[in-house]
Amino acid sequence: MSKLQRIGLTGGIGSGKSTAASMFAEQGIPVLDLDQVGRDLLAPGSAAVQQIQDAFGITFVLADGPTDRKALAAHCFADAAKTARLNAIMHPLIWQAEEQWLDRQQGEMAIIEASVLLESGGAGRMDAVIVVMAEERLRLQRVLRRGLQDEHQFHVILKRQCDDQQRVEQADYLINNNGSLSALRDQVVSLYEKLQRNS
Repeated sequence: MSKLQRIGLTGGIGSGKSTAASMFAEQGIPVLDLDQVGRDLLAPGSAAVQQIQDAFGITFVLADGPTDRKALAAHCFADAAKTARLNAIMHPLIWQAEEQWLDRQQGEMAIIEASVLLESGGAGRMDAVIVVMAEERLRLQRVLRRGLQDEHQFHVILKRQCDDQQRVEQADYLINNNGSLSALRDQVVSLYEKLQRNS
């Protein structure tokens, strides 16, 4: 039985990483979104929420139950020490969920999608890393179109993420997403075929 290839997929905010991930999923590759795993771990009553409350001495749980992730981010991400403390709580739980998910996969490869894969040292857990790249102006346009962040929030997140040079240095494969969706899909299909040949 061949070893399951762990393929990391990452890219900066607005790069189109999640769109590329969905296109890999269309090819039949199982995809785990670690950002979603992190959100799920902040469900009401979870061990992560209790640990966060203990660590910071305040609750980020809203009256109707869910964790106020925006308030948590605002509290932690402006301070490097608080960010490190939050990561020390969340990352082991996320990695545990990742391992459990990988153990259930049966194919030749699986994709781990994560916005901070490189920043968190996650590349070392992967057999290969795919980085989705796009020009900053396009990334900003995409983020503003989504309506989830404004320009200030975009630049705050941008500063927390590694720069393009660091991404290129750690990438085994690069996808250029400065063009159309069809151009992106062509690259995804071509890379999928290459990964199959290398498996």
